[in-house]
Amino acid sequence: MDKELHNLFLSNIKLLAYVDRAICCFRMSMYDRALEMISLTGEGIGDICDAVIKDRDYFSDFITESVEEILGKLLEAKKARDYTLLADLYEMQLVPFVCAVQETIVRREDLLVFDEETYKKNIKTMRAKIDVSMIRYDADIPASEAGSEAFYAHEDERERFRVNRNALLEEPMLPEQLLANGYTVEFTSSGLMTAKAPLKPVTDGRGKKKNSPEKDPESIYLHTNLRVVSEGFMLAGSWYDKEVQDYDVVGLGLGYHVAELSNLAPSSRITVYESDMNIIKLYCAFTDAGLLVNRNIFIIYDPDMKLLEKRLDESGKSAKVCIHYPSFRRAPYMKKLADLVPWSGLVEKC
Repeated sequence: MDKELHNLFLSNIKLLAYVDRAICCFRMSMYDRALEMISLTGEGIGDICDAVIKDRDYFSDFITESVEEILGKLLEAKKARDYTLLADLYEMQLVPFVCAVQETIVRREDLLVFDEETYKKNIKTMRAKIDVSMIRYDADIPASEAGSEAFYAHEDERERFRVNRNALLEEPMLPEQLLANGYTVEFTSSGLMTAKAPLKPVTDGRGKKKNSPEKDPESIYLHTNLRVVSEGFMLAGSWYDKEVQDYDVVGLGLGYHVAELSNLAPSSRITVYESDMNIIKLYCAFTDAGLLVNRNIFIIYDPDMKLLEKRLDESGKSAKVCIHYPSFRRAPYMKKLADLVPWSGLVEKC
């Protein structure tokens, strides 16, 4: 793939992220935040317009005059401080234009979506991240339990769990096996990835396929096929509370909702509980793995959700539980967790 095209593709991902956040902020009358985001889009808008105008053969589906018209309208609305119109123009004209460019590049280029060396590096970092997360989790055990017989039994069990978990992490990713089990990854219109995963568990505790009468397990998308940053920003915004310093998030997915929550609450501790090792691997393989370098984000592999259940049992320990609903649907049933989404039963019957 041409280096300039690749750089444009990456630039457009950032551009769409800023624009989508700005649109959400405009709609919520958070004009200061929206304009802060807009101020970061100038270079990206210039890059995409220059590229389309310069390479008429490659971008033959786009009309130069239309590109210039979009720019003109944006500048006029911004100059007039008509932020309602500005948000409309971003959403109805600029975003579809950028997404169309991204889709053109995806369609015409052989994009490298899986790099084995990067994946191995991310898996190593993920293992360290989970180890640190478990140390932090254990540090929250009530002082009355420390040194007790139950505590030492807990330590023995935890060591066995750690060895088994690391073995699962080190198993090679076999795309054909994941596909057979109902997992897929796809490009979204923004250029980022979304994932589809089986609704019902198809593996045992060691990651091996169970004997099941279902040849093709029912699968669901974990994120939108459109603008995943916008979706993540809106979800994180519904969770965010300036008084909260400790969040427990149910479901890693590909991390977009967690990243946006971290952007909104950069000084808060965010602990993510994920029950599916395959999702953890997909995160390492098909994202920039930015959560792994954030010291305020902790990731816990919790296959039966017992660790989260213990956390919920400890009064005052979990300041706020945030549920990524597609992940919740796939996680092992836990009544305490189900009680936090009482409407889920009704939704599943619709």
